[in-house]
Amino acid sequence: MILGGGFLAGIGFTMALFIANLAYSPEQLSEAKLGILLASAFSALAGFGLFRYIAKVNENACKSE
Repeated sequence: MILGGGFLAGIGFTMALFIANLAYSPEQLSEAKLGILLASAFSALAGFGLFRYIAKVNENACKSE
């Protein structure tokens, strides 16, 4: 469960966008924003998938008892 929460914490990209605005030149900023968006989408999907897997494992464990 902690790992899934860690993945979902990766969704918050507001601070990453703020730092990217400070760190990169305007030419590099669009690439940085795309990378941040893709990383956030991956984190959301990985967290969702992990929580869904854990829920299925727990459901199957409860049925077998």
